[in-house]
Amino acid sequence: MTSLRERLVARIRADGPLTFAQYMEAALFDDEAGFYARGPGIGQGGHFATSAMAHPAFADAIAAEAAATWDDLGRPAGFRVTEVGPGTGGLARRVAERLAAHGLAFELVLVERSHGLAERQREALAGLPARWVSDPTELEPAPGFLYANEVLDALPVRLLVWPDEVLVDADPDGRLVETPAPADPALMRLLTDSVPAPRPGARYAVRPALGPLVRALADGVRRGRLLIVDYGGEGEEVHDGRRPPVRTYIGGQPGGDALQAPGTQDITADVDVGQLRRAAAAAGVETERLETQPAWLGRHGIAVGPAEGRTEEDWALAGLLDERLPFVVWTGRR
Repeated sequence: MTSLRERLVARIRADGPLTFAQYMEAALFDDEAGFYARGPGIGQGGHFATSAMAHPAFADAIAAEAAATWDDLGRPAGFRVTEVGPGTGGLARRVAERLAAHGLAFELVLVERSHGLAERQREALAGLPARWVSDPTELEPAPGFLYANEVLDALPVRLLVWPDEVLVDADPDGRLVETPAPADPALMRLLTDSVPAPRPGARYAVRPALGPLVRALADGVRRGRLLIVDYGGEGEEVHDGRRPPVRTYIGGQPGGDALQAPGTQDITADVDVGQLRRAAAAAGVETERLETQPAWLGRHGIAVGPAEGRTEEDWALAGLLDERLPFVVWTGRR
């Protein structure tokens, strides 16, 4: 069977070098061999675990936000709760159970493009009414609450070594290698909107697809809120070079070069929340709050006691409340 790397090399030799976003899209989402398409190990002992899996408090906060939105809208009929990128399905189940217990009438919809992960989610949500779509553009506008946890970090990025763009080429031996090319001015503006004076020769990652994605998510919420949790920051917080602009992980540990063994390791990059806010405003969504994950959880009354006598679950919660975490929570309303 032809490997994903071999197929990418053949594509490059036929059509020319790929943008890093095209390469990242294939490495993560190729129908046959993409990292996510194969349904990667998620959770304890898997390739990675998200905050939502660490403690039930995360689901409590999500459910509280959804219930507050339902109340704010006057408890409308046809209220929809949507999770984008549901992972194992465990968070969606917890949220749905908490909302049902509080008497909230809602439709649960999950947006998942990976067939492997969708099957795992169906198992996790067995017995609960839910439906799936593969793309947010399939969502009809409805009053509701939409949330996404650690989704934007997997959205493919374009790479710059200022002022050039980094493309993915193949050498004569069939190895995937970087090659420079003049950057498109529109791509350069995406960076300078956040970093007015990029450093010559420095590496940066930008997400042209973020704007269209946010527009699609917003179009699915006629009235209500959107909540996005991810790691990143604004401007220099993301682009100051303290962390590599693109990183890989496998088995819960840092992986190798991003161009090695496509499909076998996660590829990720910090989220530029400034770009998120600008994209939301362009889509008619007002930024309501931007806060750290600990502040968001604390606002919902979630706290942990002194270290003495803590259970394993208490320590997991303490990890979510660690102020050193790079996670931010953005809430928008329309």
